[in-house]
Amino acid sequence: MIIIASGDTNMLESSGEETGEENSSGENSNVKNKGEYFEWICSRCKWGARGYDKIAIVNISRRHNEIGCRQFAAEVESKGLRIDN
Repeated sequence: MIIIASGDTNMLESSGEETGEENSSGENSNVKNKGEYFEWICSRCKWGARGYDKIAIVNISRRHNEIGCRQFAAEVESKGLRIDN
C-alpha cells in the first residue's frame, strides 16, 4: 500500500506553495528508510509518499520531479490518478 499526501494537516490539499516548476536536479528524490516503511517528501510543496515498496516510492518521486509540484498535486487531487503502477 502506498499513501500519497500533502504535508498539510488536510491530507488531500496542497500546501499552496507549489511553484509549478519542474525539479530536474533530483534533490527531491531522497527516499528515507523509516524502519518499517519508506518515505519521500518534496521540500518545496510538501507532497510526498509513504509505503513499504521502496521502488514504488522512488517512481512516485521521479514522476513528481518530471511534471513539477503543481501538476503532481493536480493529478492526485482532481483525477485520483494512480501513480504507483
